[in-house]
Amino acid sequence: MRQIQETMQFKFNLFFANFSIFIMVSSYLHYFEESQNKFTLFCLLFTWYFTSHSITHPTFFIEDDIYDRTLISVIQSKKSVVHVLLFKILVQILIDLIKAIPIFLILSFLSDITFPASIVEIFVIVLICLLVILILYGLGFCLSSFCLTLNRTSSFTSLLSYFILFFTGILKPFDGFLGILGHIFPFYTLREFIHRPSITEVLIILWYGVVYWSIGFVLFHIFLKMAKKKGNIFHV
Repeated sequence: MRQIQETMQFKFNLFFANFSIFIMVSSYLHYFEESQNKFTLFCLLFTWYFTSHSITHPTFFIEDDIYDRTLISVIQSKKSVVHVLLFKILVQILIDLIKAIPIFLILSFLSDITFPASIVEIFVIVLICLLVILILYGLGFCLSSFCLTLNRTSSFTSLLSYFILFFTGILKPFDGFLGILGHIFPFYTLREFIHRPSITEVLIILWYGVVYWSIGFVLFHIFLKMAKKKGNIFHV
């Protein structure tokens, strides 16, 4: 519940942070409207809004818990560190939904987004966007494991979230090396699904999830065991 309390305490900062997101997304929608379908870009930017947190926040959670020594308390209480982290991730997703829905609803009206005629199609696309967000929390979970043995991992994840925005096919698709690199992330597949929904793209997106979360669980348990052995998490 600490996340909710902090959100309420910093309402003023939160307003300006959301306002900056509003300006940024509306600018991208206007600037790139000639190069691709505006609804596709709208969905991809909606997904990135959550992705920026899915990549960074698991790392922030672990770093804060190490600094505050609450991670030690969790370990000593025999609770699962992974379960505590997953609960924080769930709370963060709910907070982001509360913040994102008003922003993107207003943007959809002001930017004159043309939605598909079918309500079912819109619902399915939003559902797949949310699936991608959950999957990318797996990547964030994977990266958070490095916090247990390395310092300043959050600096890397913050940079990565903006790399994802500019170079993984969200704003525009790339060819060559950047196109290949972009396929490490599921945004090209999500783009294809928005254009032509099919079960093939859903299966590929699910495969990304299996890979991210599997690597995340393996790395987290390995690094947690190493950190306990070396005592990294017991000294700040």
